Amino acid sequence: MRTVMIMSDEHSQQMMQFIDKSILRTPNLDRLAKKSTVFTNCYSPCPVCAPARASFFTGQYVNRLGTWDNSTPYDGTVEGMAQYLKKNGVDFTCIGKTHFHHAGEYGFKEEFEAGYMQTPDIGCYFRQTRRARLGAEKRFEKIGIDESPKKDDRLLEYALNWLDGNYQNNNWVMYVGFSCPHFPFYVKQEHWNYYESKIHYVPDILKPPFSSLNEPLEWLRTYFKCEDVPEETVRKALIGYCCVIEELDTRIGAILDKMDSLGIADNSTFIYTSDHGEQLGYHGMWWKCTMFDESANVPLIIRTPNVEPRFIDHPVNLVDIYPTLCDICSMDTPKNIDGKSLYPLMKQEKETNLNDFTFSEFHAHGIPDGMFMIRWRQYKYVYFTYYKAQLFDMENDPHENNSLIPEGYVPPEIAKIVAECHKRLMSVCNPYEVDARVKDFQERMKEKMGLNEYKTEKGNWVPFPENVLK
Repeated sequence: MRTVMIMSDEHSQQMMQFIDKSILRTPNLDRLAKKSTVFTNCYSPCPVCAPARASFFTGQYVNRLGTWDNSTPYDGTVEGMAQYLKKNGVDFTCIGKTHFHHAGEYGFKEEFEAGYMQTPDIGCYFRQTRRARLGAEKRFEKIGIDESPKKDDRLLEYALNWLDGNYQNNNWVMYVGFSCPHFPFYVKQEHWNYYESKIHYVPDILKPPFSSLNEPLEWLRTYFKCEDVPEETVRKALIGYCCVIEELDTRIGAILDKMDSLGIADNSTFIYTSDHGEQLGYHGMWWKCTMFDESANVPLIIRTPNVEPRFIDHPVNLVDIYPTLCDICSMDTPKNIDGKSLYPLMKQEKETNLNDFTFSEFHAHGIPDGMFMIRWRQYKYVYFTYYKAQLFDMENDPHENNSLIPEGYVPPEIAKIVAECHKRLMSVCNPYEVDARVKDFQERMKEKMGLNEYKTEKGNWVPFPENVLK
């Protein structure tokens, strides 16, 4: 089986035209969706780059891998999909961003600009003090017009040439890791003109008060300097994000067109997803790193032969892609992984081994303690170690503005839902055991790397030690 797999960076699931964002122009994702299985409730296992990609690649949750943050990238010591596929006769070509450790071995037959990490994001080692991220405000300055070629254009050219040279072969995966729609938002003039003509003001939903915020999330707002972003900056960011999504869509369209021209579209698998979303000012938050749908809910679109197109709202996860690909390729699912194949669900088989919930976790910069999420039925349960949990009814409160868990007495009907959600959380991990393990690891790594304070001096930016996960 030939497989093209595209993972973008920071694409919120709801930011596609066919998901009811009427001003967005995503004609290529729209046409892909018409021939595909679209999972509307796919969640990132951890809404930040390195941990999410590690889990996607291995099929294991972060709490098992130990890839806690952007200071602890996956290093290949746990078998990943490329290594497993290689043992089963399928070659894996990596084009573009991985966010893996630069010294690891991953089983790629070929790679191009694989985006390995050389140095840690040291903010992850200073979580226990409420502080602002170094240089966070500069992100909002990186919005504007730039017509020059981007890295993603190089990746696209390489991918198209690779397809020309390899399409006649079978049993390969071509992975493309695009950087869009991640900041910076440097975009083409024509796209800027279009969206600026549509976005005249900041919607009220992006303005305070933000009823969904608790103390840990307020810490996160401080870390990313979200508290005093001018409205005009918010408007420009909304414009820029729409622009980079359209530019991503154009590149995806070029790959779809190439597959059509080579005659392999109907007998190949095509997978599109993203590592996490972008908060984009919703709930007063920016970047990612939350369990709100803007950050944690990601696209998952799979087109494969002999599967009828449809939308599926069953909760799924990026860890499920690896075993699904194995199932599509008619090979055994790897042992000892958390992901479950979605292929039986796609084929509408009556029997599947899927859980009735999905899971996410966060242990990185900006938040003092662990944050865990269970998405079950119409509910989202967000559990904070050492802080009160939140429960959102996603059908009646899709913007997640009002937690159902009140202060003080909890009504029996809410307590029952909370108990069901917490039971599912405990089936994955004990949040307090995980939180203690994370903090111990991060403290030991900080000491090992000689990091005494969070500052910008050159000596503070140090390379990763070898064997970072050991």
